[in-house]
This record gives sequence, C-alpha cells and structure tokens, in this order.
Amino acid sequence: MQESLKTYIEALNLTAEERDYLMKEFRACLKQSKAFEFQYNRTLIDKTAIKNILNASITEIETQKKIIEESKDEINRTLTEVDKQHKLIEIKNKELHTLLRDLKEAQQQLVMSEKMASLGQLTAGVAHEINNPINFVSANIKPLKEDLSDIIESIHAYEKVIAENELEAFFAKAKEDNRKKDLEFTLLEVQELLKGIEEGAHRTSEIVKGLRNFSRLDQNVVKNTNINEGLESTLAILHSSFKDRVTVVKDYGNIPEITCLPGEINQVFMNILSNAIQAIEGTGSIFITTESNGDDVLIKIRDTGSGMPEAVKQKIFEPFFTTKDVGKGTGLGLSISYGIVKKHKGSISVISEIGQGTTFHIQLPIKQEKNTSLQTNTND
Repeated sequence: MQESLKTYIEALNLTAEERDYLMKEFRACLKQSKAFEFQYNRTLIDKTAIKNILNASITEIETQKKIIEESKDEINRTLTEVDKQHKLIEIKNKELHTLLRDLKEAQQQLVMSEKMASLGQLTAGVAHEINNPINFVSANIKPLKEDLSDIIESIHAYEKVIAENELEAFFAKAKEDNRKKDLEFTLLEVQELLKGIEEGAHRTSEIVKGLRNFSRLDQNVVKNTNINEGLESTLAILHSSFKDRVTVVKDYGNIPEITCLPGEINQVFMNILSNAIQAIEGTGSIFITTESNGDDVLIKIRDTGSGMPEAVKQKIFEPFFTTKDVGKGTGLGLSISYGIVKKHKGSISVISEIGQGTTFHIQLPIKQEKNTSLQTNTND
C-alpha cells in the first residue's frame, strides 16, 4: 500500500519538497493508524478477557449464591428443628413438673392415709380401753342417785318422826352436828357432783363414739353413712380447739344416708372445720347446715372468720398452696378434700370476702353410679 501511494504521489505535479512532506505525513498517519489498530486489537483482547473474567465471576457468584441459598435452607430447617425440639422440651418439662407435683401429692396422700390408718388403730384401742370403765361409771350413776335419794328420804323420815313425837331434846346434839356440817348443803352438793359425773361420763362417751366413728378402720370401705353423725364425730375430735371461744350453730336436716367412703368424707369435714376454727381470731361462730336436694345432699359450713381475698380464693384448692407460715401447713388439706369430693362425683365451692368470713358448699350424691370407682361393700 505504501509503494502504491508513493507512485501516486510521484505522479502528482509537486515539488520534491512537497512530495517529501506529503510522504512524511503519510508515514505518520500510517504509523498512527497502526498504533490505533494495535490499541483496538488490544482492546478487543482485553474486552474478551474481561468478558471471560466477568462470565467466570458471574458463574462463581451464581454458584456461591446457590450454595448460600442451600445453606440458608439448611439453616432454616435446622432452626425449625431446633424450635420443634425446644417446644418438645417445654412440653416435657411441663409434663415432668406435673408428674412431680402429682408424685408429691400422691406421697402426701399416702402419708396421710397411713396416718389415718394408724390413727384408726390407735383410737380403736383407746376407745375400747376408755369405753369399758366409762360404761361402768355411767351404769352406776343411776343406782347411786337412787340410793342417795333413798338416804335423803330416810333422813327426812327420821326428822318427821322426831318432830311428831317431840323428841328434839333427845336429838339436839345430833341436830347441832348436822347444822355445823351443813348437812342440807352437803346433800345438795352430792347431788350436783353426781350430776357433774353423769355429764362428764356422757361427754366422754360421746368423745369415744366420735373417735371411733371418725377414725374408723373401715375408712376405705364404701358404706351407707349418716352425714350428720360424721359432722358430729368431727366436732367431737376438734372440740378442745374451739370450746372456749367458738360457738357452733347446727341446723341438721332430716337427710338420707349417702353411699360414700365415710373416713374420707370425715377427712373433708375435718379439713374445712379446722380451717374455719383457725380463721376465727378470738371469739366467733361456725354455722353448719345440712339438707337434701333431689338426688343430692348439701352441706354448708360458714364461719365468721377473717375471710380471704380473691387472689387467695382462686388458688385455695391448688396443691401445696397455703397462707400459713412455713412448717405450719402443707397446702394439701383443701386440695385433698377437693379430690375426695370429686371422686365421690360431688362438688365443692367457696364464697369468701375479707372481713365477711368464709362459706364452703359441699354437694354429694346420695347414691353412687354403677360405674363409680368406689368399691361398694355389699355386706352393709
């Protein structure tokens, strides 16, 4: 191309100087053109290289993105599994907590049952030992009173004979001795003492009867039981804890016997009445009412104690809940009572306000259903 251009320039009507200048410019342009061509080719090469690098980078990025997405999915699956395991652990913890609570309650109930059984054996023996001498005392009071009455009549007969036969002078010394000894007062005092002995013997007999009825050895046997007698037996046991400060007002209805475990029902009465007595600071009253309502028997026990706030009332039947000081209550009395009443297909509720006392309502069926968990004693 350069030779062709040189020939073309020489054919022009130019001076030698002009031809040299034109060739010089041509060579400069040619050189610059080659430089541009080189740069262009280099740019194409660099562009291809950059494109290849970018394509490789994009491929690597896509690969890494895919790996990240897969890792993210795996992390999400792991987190989901961890969350499931966490929830499962929470459920297991709740189950273990419930199981532990049930085990503690069962242990306390077992201990209490053992105590009740031991108490039944003890009181049966004590009642037997006390019953014989107290029966002896009770049996001899009546003839002793009759003998005393005969003696008094004889003394009065002697006094009448002396007066009728005007023998006072002969018996003046004896009469003076009787005056000094205040025989009339002595005879009245003996009668009062006999009356006190009779009342004490009757009270002792009632206590013995209450002990035998309350802590009976057959407490785990289903029987037809008189609820009023169960309440009386419980009051006899608790009498020493309230006799000087709490008045018990009883309104027992003419109710039928109910089918139940009498020892356990007495335990319910014991827990509620004990709480009622403890709730009364100083003097107060406890009102007990029983009545029949269709197929059920209703028992209402109301005290004039301090009452309880709503927060306490809501938890009163929960196991191990107690407002007493440490060591003075297990918090199981009312919880066990609730369980006993529910086992008998009954209901128990409480009404209470601060300063207004507390009332417990207990409803028990007269007859248990055939599919009840209680074991009926057919011998009774």
